[in-house]
Amino acid sequence: MENKTTDFWKDVPVISTYTLEQAIDDGVLVKVGQCGRYSVIFTANLFYDGYEDKDKRGELINRGLTMLKLPDPEDSEFMRLRVLEKDRIWVIFDTQGEILTWLRPEDY
Repeated sequence: MENKTTDFWKDVPVISTYTLEQAIDDGVLVKVGQCGRYSVIFTANLFYDGYEDKDKRGELINRGLTMLKLPDPEDSEFMRLRVLEKDRIWVIFDTQGEILTWLRPEDY
């Protein structure tokens, strides 16, 4: 059975793209390292709000990774989102791009 969403978008021209590398170069995102094959990314908004400190950042990364291991009924094959601090900090795992991103909700 053909995926109707994929079929719908197949002939639509791409207007523009904004890559992860461009966002890092522009300072919108900060690459802080790797976790296995996954890039670990912080939005600049979150990173420069106290997470320049490697220890503090490491604690937040560990909390996020722990929460991402727990199943959630809203998980999809493409993405998992966890709220680390309500209205303050999220982590998103993009399974397609193999990217882990820590962010503020307003950065989404």
